[in-house]
Amino acid sequence: PGRTPTKPVRMDLFELFPVASHSHTLLPIIVQNPERYGLSYQIEVMLHTPTNSLLGSFGDPKMVESFFQSIPFIGGFAVEINETNHFDDIVLPFPSYLERYDFIGADYLIPPCGKEDWFWQVRQPVVEPPQGMRPPHEVIMEIADRLGILADLYRLLNHTFRLKEPHALEPGLRYPVTEVIDRMARSWFGEEQGLEWFREHGVIRIPRDVDEAYIGPFIDARLPIYLEHFLDRGEELKKVVTQMGVEWDFSDYQTLSDWMPCPSYGAVQNGEYDFIAVHYKLPFVYGGFGNENPWINEICEQTDTYSILVNEEAAKAKGIRDGEEVWLESPVCKVKVRAKLTQCIHPQVVGVGGHFGHWSAGMPIARGKGISFNSLLPTDLEHIDKISTALDHCVQVRLYK
Repeated sequence: PGRTPTKPVRMDLFELFPVASHSHTLLPIIVQNPERYGLSYQIEVMLHTPTNSLLGSFGDPKMVESFFQSIPFIGGFAVEINETNHFDDIVLPFPSYLERYDFIGADYLIPPCGKEDWFWQVRQPVVEPPQGMRPPHEVIMEIADRLGILADLYRLLNHTFRLKEPHALEPGLRYPVTEVIDRMARSWFGEEQGLEWFREHGVIRIPRDVDEAYIGPFIDARLPIYLEHFLDRGEELKKVVTQMGVEWDFSDYQTLSDWMPCPSYGAVQNGEYDFIAVHYKLPFVYGGFGNENPWINEICEQTDTYSILVNEEAAKAKGIRDGEEVWLESPVCKVKVRAKLTQCIHPQVVGVGGHFGHWSAGMPIARGKGISFNSLLPTDLEHIDKISTALDHCVQVRLYK
């Protein structure tokens, strides 16, 4: 049913998106003029995981760079120095998957189809991390302790990881990562199946029942098609933004699904631009750091992955040959890229795969290969879905020699 909208206190305006699950996409937009939305503060500190949000989480890189530069202090974990880490005041080394402890389970991975067992295992270090590198769990506990919020952190961790007495984390104590993993295991599976049990046996398996493997026929639920609560949330939101004096698009707050053309569709239809650029994923590239792996990079190079896909007839009409370097220009970005001609794409569409376009010296294998699709995307409220806060993931482009 969503939440009751209120005047925002968060910099991502989450309060104005009552049926969304997150709204961090708005941060680079709102930080430019928070006063317009009744916010009287700026973000002062950011701490981030070893992700690459500059290339993978937002659009228009210039706007995202401005957002990062507006934050007085940024600390970030890193496996390698990626583009986002260039904005960090402190870089904290993050152990690779061969150097750290983690819980891995079929309760949050995509499980195999059929009656395969549920499973849980503990990722264990194969090699010791370099001297001075600490487990990230312990670094976060250290920071929380110095800030005087360690008890609050433990309360959240106990709730999130369902740690029950006597294994709940206790205020005033500090725990190495191995003890946290041990407490999780004993709390979930019983006293006899702690970390030492996993070190000896590797994995715990629990048989999956038929109704768990094939859930469809067994779900006693109703699926709403007429989304009546959208009307209520929309009317509530209209009152809030009217009081704020902010213009807002309410066209998505309707009860039934409808087709609404995105801005790129109109720009191509009226001839301002040549194509709509769309993004597709690849089965052998993961996120914005996959092609830093030499083997993955080799596959990318041998399969034209770093090229953009262009309809063969549409390209020939522009005098563009297969494998030729061309300019790809969106409303916010112009990049040089190689064109791969194919009959397997719509004549009004350009396909851009993966999350490439790295320029950081800390990623020497991936550096200078392919382009970042997100860098083509305009980032403003007109290109944000007013229901989910998703950034519009198609964009009008010109293609020329």
